[in-house]
Amino acid sequence: MRVSYKDLKRYREIAGVFVKYGFSFLVDRLNKDSVAGKIKIFEPNEEIKGLSTGERIRKAFEELGPTFIKIGQILSSRQDIFDKDIISELEKLRDDVEIFDTDEAVKIIEQELEKPIDEVFSEFNREPIGSASIGQVYQAKLKNSEDVIIKVQRPGVEDLIKSDINILKRISKSMRDLVLDYGFDLPKVIDELDEQLKKELDYNFEAVNCRKLGKMFENVKEVYIPKIYFDYTTKKMLVMEEVKGIRLTDKEKLKEDDIDIENIVKIGTRAFILQILEHGFFHADPHPGNIFVLNSDQIAFIDFGMVGLVDNDMLDTINTIMLAGINRDVDRIMFILNDKGLIEAEVDEDNMKRDITYLIHYYYDLPVNKIRMADVVDESFRFLRMYKIRIPSQLVLLAKTAAILEGTLTDIYPESSIEYLAKIYVSRYYKRKYNPKNIVNDAIGSSSRLYYDVKILPRQIRNILKNIERNNMKINIGEVKFTKLEDVIISTFTQASMALILAACIISSSLIVSSQNVVKYKLIRFLSLGGFAVSFIIGLIFIFSTLKLTHRSKRK
Repeated sequence: MRVSYKDLKRYREIAGVFVKYGFSFLVDRLNKDSVAGKIKIFEPNEEIKGLSTGERIRKAFEELGPTFIKIGQILSSRQDIFDKDIISELEKLRDDVEIFDTDEAVKIIEQELEKPIDEVFSEFNREPIGSASIGQVYQAKLKNSEDVIIKVQRPGVEDLIKSDINILKRISKSMRDLVLDYGFDLPKVIDELDEQLKKELDYNFEAVNCRKLGKMFENVKEVYIPKIYFDYTTKKMLVMEEVKGIRLTDKEKLKEDDIDIENIVKIGTRAFILQILEHGFFHADPHPGNIFVLNSDQIAFIDFGMVGLVDNDMLDTINTIMLAGINRDVDRIMFILNDKGLIEAEVDEDNMKRDITYLIHYYYDLPVNKIRMADVVDESFRFLRMYKIRIPSQLVLLAKTAAILEGTLTDIYPESSIEYLAKIYVSRYYKRKYNPKNIVNDAIGSSSRLYYDVKILPRQIRNILKNIERNNMKINIGEVKFTKLEDVIISTFTQASMALILAACIISSSLIVSSQNVVKYKLIRFLSLGGFAVSFIIGLIFIFSTLKLTHRSKRK
């Protein structure tokens, strides 16, 4: 592993901190691969030896500064990688970093604005109201008297983070074999961290996230999203409307202002479900400090640096697994996991089925008000780690966000439970799923995919035949029956043609139904209904012929 001269000092500093906190086995591995010189290995003192693994990781990250604090915060959502004790320590990582000089902040602001600060802001509070690993926050007032907050990137933090990530990428290559037994790909994790940190180093991403959430909630009076001033926002500086409300952490103030806490909990739950089901885009850091209460009927979100995405396929998979769990259908859950390619070949599926059955029966018999999302998430990810089931990082983030939100709302209203969230989720999911407009859109989408699959089928068959002709394909003769190869090929192309016609009928009929003229003209309405009728008949013939062919093949 080669380390550039520029990064050599930082590399040795990182390795030294790892040794200090008892991770000398990692450094010993680096010493074998490194050309940066051998790092001295020594025993940690008795105080450090008495700490848990999670505590030692947290303290090491705190000592290594902004990059590792931010990495630790991001990794605190990766319950698919770490155990609960490590996650709980990483969650303690806070941006309690040293405040940098306001003169430096003003200098950066003026460089980004390309003009003196007093030409844009009539007031600027030189005392920062927050300091984080990446930036510092100030209060100000625009020339039009609007109150704003300004986020300013910490001087030199971008170069430091880039240097640290480059070092971690080199280290991860040496550690690849060492962490494979833990069921995760370290270089891939570092690449994901790199992508996340690049976004957090560019305030334009946060600005776009805020605007997108603002459009999502523009017709929802229960949720307020602050305005972004794009004219003054750059990569290193963010100007946003100041939200004036009560933080969820200020329980005394909420009580003094006679806020209806139960209604606030319901609003927060509905807002989360709306983001997931309606838009597939969600605020991924809903801890108490990022939610303000404006009144008993309205909340506001701030800090949009971390967001998550979830697509319809993922939602359908989650819902199918949930329903299978409710019905105690373990075989269905196993089928889904296999179908998605999540189960490794060497996994003992009998043991896996047993553990899934245990999980289902444990939570199935618990009263709903006793179930906590955090416990369900912890148990689920313990199971995933045990069987080395790798799931998309966005799904991990979604589960973590749900657990954070539940913890946030339970903290201010202990009587709340998963029951209300589950009811809202199920209600909204099926309302959306069986909405006529969505059914038509899904039909058009499915038909388009079917049309594409059928369209490329002849090309795929032609490529297979070419490979056979060129002797580029190995065939196990014992598994192939040549008796009626011609009939099989004819039957295959007949079915492909029928599928193509069926797809064309469905697409054309769906497009006619979605037309604005379908209500005005009877002829168009009859054409659409006729198209669906023809599709239905062709579909029946298609199914019958497929079953007949399958029956024949079994008899042979």
